[in-house]
Amino acid sequence: MADKPSSVDVYIAGFTGLQHAKLVELRGALRAAVLDAHEKISYGMPAISIRKNVIYYAAWEKHVAVYGWLGAEDAFLEPLKSYISSKGTLKFPLNDALPLDDLCRLAAHLAERCR
Repeated sequence: MADKPSSVDVYIAGFTGLQHAKLVELRGALRAAVLDAHEKISYGMPAISIRKNVIYYAAWEKHVAVYGWLGAEDAFLEPLKSYISSKGTLKFPLNDALPLDDLCRLAAHLAERCR
């Protein structure tokens, strides 16, 4: 994506193949996990927001990533530990199944801090 997308729909439409499929899957799961949230583009990527941003996600060449989870309780991060790549980044290889249940629990936990 060269330009900042105007909406989450535009962001996702800018990708094809596995990247597109993973973004659609991740978006649906996060929206279902945090029903009272709205979507927006923040820092050039999709964000789920309740008063403030709860969690961000983005697609890259070989993975999708989730950001914004710093400060989450360890119990919610433990099942995702193997995906932590750097401070504040969870990376999920495109060829692997997304751990949607764990990501949804994390998103719901983070949302509680924003309510």
